[in-house]
Amino acid sequence: MHSIFLICCGLLLSLGLAAQQELPGNRNIYDAKDIGIVYNHELTFNVALATPRNFFFGIRSGKLLTYDKTRFWTLSFGDIRHSRERRENPDRVNVVSNRVSRAYVFGKQNQLYAFRLGFGKKKFLSEKAKERGVAVGYTYEFGPSLGLLKPYYLEIERNDAAPVDVRYTGDNLDVFIDNQINVFGASAWTVGLDEIGIRPGIHAKAAAHFGFGAFDETAKSLEAGIMADYFLGNTDIMVESDLTPGVSNPPVYLSLFINLQIGKRW
Repeated sequence: MHSIFLICCGLLLSLGLAAQQELPGNRNIYDAKDIGIVYNHELTFNVALATPRNFFFGIRSGKLLTYDKTRFWTLSFGDIRHSRERRENPDRVNVVSNRVSRAYVFGKQNQLYAFRLGFGKKKFLSEKAKERGVAVGYTYEFGPSLGLLKPYYLEIERNDAAPVDVRYTGDNLDVFIDNQINVFGASAWTVGLDEIGIRPGIHAKAAAHFGFGAFDETAKSLEAGIMADYFLGNTDIMVESDLTPGVSNPPVYLSLFINLQIGKRW
């Protein structure tokens, strides 16, 4: 009888300790010696701001390898701007077309956009994260990119006529940049869509990762890091001339970014 009593006490004690280690919602057991994995997958939607005034958004799908490591792929789309871009606004009305001028970027000759397919990993630096706490780690990714180069058009005013759309060709520097009094503003974004050029490339990212409730069912995180883009072929965004001093088009575009992520684990 005494032995049976001791066995029962031992079983009750074991169950009590196990109950203390469990978290509500069937989530990870942080205080257990052998940390288990409750979630196998993670899907997030991303919105990011990057220097200089760039914007991109996308999705990330990940597979949890261990409680602190995730392998993922990501697909994003965004624009790439030159650090020397500055906006001008003539603030005029054309009496022939009866339209108000649009703001434009002085010296801009192309608009560059990028589709990025990346493959990478996320790693948390701490073994545990308290429920609803913040887990700190890092991420990195690299992969192919597809650049879309679209000519940038300006509306140039003419005597007693509606403005005409003009793109920079190298032979019209006087019209496009030198004689700014005739620039009415930027053309509609749709002008030049039929002239888009394809530029293959590669990209890489590295970032500090902050996971809020890092092991909850809802995935919420913030990343801050650096990104590099490289494309084959001409991707000149700005006009290089004596009228645009200090402007050059680098072969590699570097930017700092902040990325907000929200999604779900299962």
